[in-house]
Parts: sequence; structure tokens; C-alpha cells
Amino acid sequence: MGNTNKNITLELASLVVSLRLEDIPPQVLRIARQAVLDWLGVTVAGADDSVSQTLAGLMVSEGGHSRCSLVGQVDRLPASTAALVNGMASHALDYDDVNFSIPGHATAPVLAAALALGEDLQASGAQLLEAFVAGYETSCRVGQLVAPNHYAKGFHATATMGCFGAAAAASRLLGLDAQTTARALGIASTRAAGLKAAFGSSCKALQVGEAARSGLVAAMLAQRGVDVSEDMIGHRLGFARTHSSDMAVHCALRTPRYVADFAVETTDAAPAYGFHLETNLFKYHNTCYETHSAIESALYLVRTEAMKVSDIVAIDIRVNPHCDDICNIARPATPMQARFSLKHTVAMALLGKNTADPKAFNELSVVDPQVLALQGLAQVILDPALRVPETTVGITLRDGRKLERRHDSSQPETDLGAQQERLIQKFRSLCEGRLPFSTIVELERTVARLESLADVGELVRPFGSRR
Repeated sequence: MGNTNKNITLELASLVVSLRLEDIPPQVLRIARQAVLDWLGVTVAGADDSVSQTLAGLMVSEGGHSRCSLVGQVDRLPASTAALVNGMASHALDYDDVNFSIPGHATAPVLAAALALGEDLQASGAQLLEAFVAGYETSCRVGQLVAPNHYAKGFHATATMGCFGAAAAASRLLGLDAQTTARALGIASTRAAGLKAAFGSSCKALQVGEAARSGLVAAMLAQRGVDVSEDMIGHRLGFARTHSSDMAVHCALRTPRYVADFAVETTDAAPAYGFHLETNLFKYHNTCYETHSAIESALYLVRTEAMKVSDIVAIDIRVNPHCDDICNIARPATPMQARFSLKHTVAMALLGKNTADPKAFNELSVVDPQVLALQGLAQVILDPALRVPETTVGITLRDGRKLERRHDSSQPETDLGAQQERLIQKFRSLCEGRLPFSTIVELERTVARLESLADVGELVRPFGSRR
């Protein structure tokens, strides 16, 4: 249980308040800017999703002080509802970045809350970066506090942890002190929600939007004096103990270590980082991240082996049992379910279909005879000897040959320059057809000089100009 004398909520709040931009290493700030660019791209594309449009239409119809932008849309809303809509849009395609410390998507709910409030307050780019990093780190630290049981029990950690991260980011932008920030995190404890049962449906993204709104509102309520019991995270009846049978105080408060398999304990050999952002993982396939190793394995075999798809007689996809509840939809019936299907995504990769393109996942793709034929040849084997998301793909050919490739997509990129180039390509492909190319390049330049912006409204102004 850890040291029960610690006030975990206040300790976390103190970390939020003490963070300063000048204390953040340049490589961490670079990853933070990359996360902002990636978030803008996936949100622009996700705003076109029908459910994003439905939610935006509902919120606009309810009205309110229209001070904050909707990314990818021309309407404006109050800060909390803008956070809700942008948060859902940023996760609508399930193409946003991940961090296994949560485990889940770290940026989406935090940045949705921070950007909405930052625009409302006319915060600077430096203030937005401080708030985002503080919120991101808080999400990961609370995630490690309750890992691995919280996620295993069926909670959608992106949403639950994201609520705390959004509250932390909003608290920084509001200039709250440690005690008031602790109250904000305490209020967030009563609002953090989300279930893995929603995976494969639109409500997965909705939960992320609600996390952004709930965290933002928690900070606003704390600023206005709403009280809450002390240490709502660490209390014996608080968030951590009611939402997990694990509570590792040291994991929430110590220097983060890289843990790719959701385990709380680490060895001395595990690499230590100063910030969880250093272990951020960006997506280059528009699918559940736990399918990425399988896709990469399949693509490798296609590139390196002399084989025809028509000669395949069996496909074995070997994964950690953790994946069974996440991405093992055997026969997806919708484009979103297809993104959570190991069999479907491997079949697409083998057939040369572009898994990086959101448009590749459509109503026709889930009934494609070629894809269905390969799905029928595939079996998913649950192997506890594999870490998450380490995967082995084995292919048996008609001539008796057996091909195999193992891949682990959990390793953070060390070449940040190469990562930047890939993210720019991804950003441009997501914005193409939705924004003029000149606007796309302008947004790239604006994000690159984020620390120097006097008003973060510059990040979202291009969308309002489309009226």
C-alpha cells in the first residue's frame, strides 16, 4: 500500500505547481511541441467524424458564451464545452499518441482542456506548454499509482487518468496554489470515469471528451472555493483504493521509469527518465496501438519475403493476454471495430492497404472479401511470455514454408528529428483537403515557436477564419 501517511493528492499538486518552463529539458519541450502538432492534426481530422459533428451540434444548440474555438470547425463554445467537443474529436479516430504509464492516450484530454482554457484566458504559449507538461505528467503519475490493476479491472485509463491531467493543466493556467490544486485533483477524483467496455464504439472517444471537460470544471470549482475531503486520491475510501487493488505511492512520486508492460515494479536496469513525456509514443497506423506490432511484423514479412497473399494458408498472431479485451475483435462490423481487430489490421497490412490512412477504414473495408478471407485464416494466440505490445506474427504458406517476425512498438523514438519529419507528414496528410496548404504550413510554424506566442489563440485562429 505504500506510505499511508503521505497526502498523495497534495504531493501531486505540489509537483504541478512547482513545474517551471526553464526546468524542462529542451528534448522534453520538443516532444511537447510534437504532441501539440500531432493533437491538432488528429483533431482536425476527427472533427469530421459523424459523432464529433453530432456532439458539436448538440453543444452549439445549447448555447453559452462562445469564447473558445472548435478545432476543425467554425463554431465557438464556452471553455468547458469546447474542451468536451475538442477532446472527443481528438480521440474520434483513435489516432492520438499513447503512453504506457497510464496506460492509454496521454495528450488528448489534457490538451483539449488546456487549449480551451488557455484561449479563454488569452494565455501565452509558454503558459500553455507549462500547463500541458504538468497535466501530462500528472496523468502518468496517477496512472502508475493504480497500475496495473486499474486498467485490468476494466477502467478506461485514458479517461480516468485524463481527468486528473486536465484538472492539473487547468489549475496551472488558473494560477492556483498547491492547496487549491489539490482540491481540484480531489474534485476530479469524484468525476474521473470511463470503461473499456466502450472500446470499438463512439463512446470511447466521448469518455475522453468528458475527461477534458470534467478536469477543467474541477479546477474552476476549486478556484471558486468548492471544498472536498482531504487526499481524495490516497484516502482509504478515495480514488486509488476504490479503483484498483494496487497502490504504489513510490511510482506516483518518484522519477519515472520506462515500463512497457504496465507493471508497477521495475528493475534497477529499467531506464529512468526525468519526464514521462520522454516515453510518449506517436501513432503512425490509425489503429489501436496494441495492433501496431502485429502490423509492423506483417509489413516486414511482405517487404522481405517472396510470398503471395494467395499462398497463405494460416496466420498466427501471438500477443500478451492483455490484448484480448482490447484489440481482439474477431469479426469487426464497423470501421471503428476494425481498428481494434488484430486479425483485420494484419489482413489489411498483408494486402497492402494503407493503415496510416483513416479513410482506409470504412464500411466497405469491413466486408472486403479479400480481408475477410485472410481474417478467416488467422488465429490470435494469447502468450503471457510476451510483453505488451510485443507481438509475433507467423505465416504458413501453401508450399510448407513458415515465416515469422517479432516486433515491439513500445520503444520511444530516440531520433527526435526523424520523429518530427514523420509527424509533419502525418499532420499534412490529416489536414489535406480540410485546410488550405498555406494554413497547414502556418500552423506548423506556429507550433514550432510555441514558447514565444503571446496568445495561444494563434493556434486556433485559422479555424475561425474559415467562416
